[in-house]
Amino acid sequence: MGKGMLAGDAHKSARLPVVGNEVDSSISVEEFTGYNQLVSTLYRCLHTNDGFQPFFDEFCARFRALQGGILALTSAPLRMRYGWTFGYPEGFEQWFVNSDLPQQDAALLRFSSLPPRKFDSLAECDPEFDLRQILTDASLEWVEQIGLGDSAGMLISKDDDSRIVFLANRHRSEGPYSQKELLQMNMLAPHIENAVDLFHKLYHSRTSNETLTMALDRVNKPMVVFNEMARIVQCNAAAESILRSHPRLFVDDQEDSRLQSRDAGFNRKLNDAIITSIFNARDGVQDIITLFDEADDERIAICITPLAMGERENGEATGRYGALAEVIPFTVTAPPDIDKLCELFQCTRSEARIAGQLMQGASINEIAESEHLSVHTVRDYVKSLLSKNGYRRQAELVGALVRALG
Repeated sequence: MGKGMLAGDAHKSARLPVVGNEVDSSISVEEFTGYNQLVSTLYRCLHTNDGFQPFFDEFCARFRALQGGILALTSAPLRMRYGWTFGYPEGFEQWFVNSDLPQQDAALLRFSSLPPRKFDSLAECDPEFDLRQILTDASLEWVEQIGLGDSAGMLISKDDDSRIVFLANRHRSEGPYSQKELLQMNMLAPHIENAVDLFHKLYHSRTSNETLTMALDRVNKPMVVFNEMARIVQCNAAAESILRSHPRLFVDDQEDSRLQSRDAGFNRKLNDAIITSIFNARDGVQDIITLFDEADDERIAICITPLAMGERENGEATGRYGALAEVIPFTVTAPPDIDKLCELFQCTRSEARIAGQLMQGASINEIAESEHLSVHTVRDYVKSLLSKNGYRRQAELVGALVRALG
């Protein structure tokens, strides 16, 4: 299986990568338990020297993947810059880095052009799809040799001159990825984005022995890390900037500093959410809790994710645990980007209008009143959004909406 991290000719400890029909999109208890385990393993990768290999191992087992990984690519031309991979033969990565194959790879071309955080199937989830019709001569021989049947993948992030792609190849004997499997992968998508961003900062800071929490200062997203006592162990510069100017949210100056609100009711909700997430981290539950604090025209969403920082044995945490909060400010009166919501969340424009109000903290009753709809109709829209995007709970959907457009 795979190794660690690969970066051109500098870092040579890694492995490689790629990537829907109407089906039953409900998620079983067993499937959701597997999802929770994948998320927990993903965040634990930030605290080991094994790169993303533990996550790849579990992903491979759950989705019957043959090989794949996380690849950073230059945009023009499309060439590999570095990556974490699994399942490829020895020496493949260096050959891939030093060749023009990336710009001829149908999967990489497809996934690097996707909207961020949205998985796709190269075979379009169609058992009758023939991959050979979209392959170049340069990759056809290799695809035939390994018996490639499909690839699933997503664009993790991009800027003007580079992009990072996740992909997972599957052998033809396993059949193509299903729409239901893509929905489950989409539940992982925002966590993969977060983990890769944080791991990237950590990788470049290890020479100075920086920890995960110290590395957060290198991340532009406002983030706060809490330990098992709900005390702040790191509030990065982006979060500090927001909290300094906020009329109610603040970090006290005590030695055991905590995130607090001057509004007593919201302060209770905030404290309860942080404590609940810490308990969830210990129990291996990866539920995201999203809270909204509104002041005049400005609103802050706080997305709190359980953070496991150690291994689990026999279902019990053996290391440290805590919570990670993302602080996302936005303007209440700013209209949501309906086109972007439709694209990212596979929804109709009517559903996108409901999604836009959910991400601003509106309740079902408030949405029904403002849209002149019945509560029952709004609930049906929300159920459809959950089903199409593979979420079990409304709070998970709201967290994803806020992260994507907040």
